Amino acid sequence: MKFGIRTPSLRKRIAARTSWKRYVRHSLGLKAPRGWGWLTNPRRAAYNRVYNRTTVGLGRGCLVLLILWGTVIGAVSIGLALAIRPRRAELGTASGRWTASTPATAVASDRGTRGSGR
Repeated sequence: MKFGIRTPSLRKRIAARTSWKRYVRHSLGLKAPRGWGWLTNPRRAAYNRVYNRTTVGLGRGCLVLLILWGTVIGAVSIGLALAIRPRRAELGTASGRWTASTPATAVASDRGTRGSGR
């Protein structure tokens, strides 16, 4: 018997939802009402009762933690990419229109010609 935190398993979660026994039971309507486990399978009911009282599950919290962890990793990688990439003012633009060596007055006068097309 396990004690403590349950280890989540995606494989077991999928296997439980896609078994042929579950499909047949649900198709034929052979399900017993909740709480009748002692009648249908007493040994499994006793095991499950002890297991559920002695272990702690992560439930949907596991999925939420995985999503949050992925978001944090993505944000950190984007932040690193932005910190590492060269600055425009240092290298100039790809078109070569202006560079860091261009005087400030030329850049200011160039800004006045762009825009609404007047």
